[in-house]
This record gives sequence, C-alpha cells and structure tokens, in this order.
Amino acid sequence: MTRTNDLPFVLRAVDLLAEGGQSAWVFGGWAEELRGLVAPGPHRDLDLLYPAPNFERLDSFFLAERLDEVGDDRSYARAFRLEGVTIELLLVRRDVEGWFTDFRGGRHRWPPDVFGRATRPPVASANALVGYRTSYVSLHARRAA
Repeated sequence: MTRTNDLPFVLRAVDLLAEGGQSAWVFGGWAEELRGLVAPGPHRDLDLLYPAPNFERLDSFFLAERLDEVGDDRSYARAFRLEGVTIELLLVRRDVEGWFTDFRGGRHRWPPDVFGRATRPPVASANALVGYRTSYVSLHARRAA
C-alpha cells in the first residue's frame, strides 16, 4: 500500500531508523521546505543525511528489519522503500577537517553546523542545504554522463 509522503510519514521514517539505533537528518526537498527555503509542495521521495564512518550498521539494520532495499552501487548512498516511498540516505563522514561526503564528482565539505539544532524531526541546517544546492551540478555531473 502506497501512502502519501507527508510530514507524518517523514516522522515515521526517521523514528523507524532511530528505534533501530540509526541517526538520520532530513535533507533535500523536505529539509528545504521545513527550513522555509522553498514553498510547501509534493514530494516523491525522502532524502536523509546519515552521519557514520560507513554503511555497515545501516546495511545490517536493513537486513534485520527486512526493509525493501533499493539496489544501489554508490559508495555514498543507500536507499530503501517504506510504504511505497523511496528513502535515500547520504553517507556523511568526518575527518580532521570536518564533515564530508565523497561523491563520484568529488568531495563535498559540509559546514560545521550541517546537523543544525535539535529539532523534531532532525533537519539539516540551512547552510548545509544552500551549500549543497550550489555545488550539486559539479558533484553529480559524471552521474549523468
């Protein structure tokens, strides 16, 4: 049964991950809407930031929960379906210089406040959203090729 990708769905998705010991922050279109950067509108998916050194714990969680994982060969992302909606998690790692994600098109450095203040649901900072949007084309240029 496909449900509407609405705010209660976003909360269910984030809560499901949190109950399984997985931290995730709302990102992408939903985060832009929740931060007031774009007008409310329909959403076809849900993007989340996943702060971790790798996807080992998340992959184990997918297996344990028998989630409908979407095939994904990208080292920086994992995706699964919940209630018919695709949820994509971007891996955000940390080194001595701060938070980063290695995309095929290069390394994206996140601002120090990427994970923002505590909110429900947790939402990426406005700085992170604007910075990513600005660099999106260069980071994903090879993906289209």
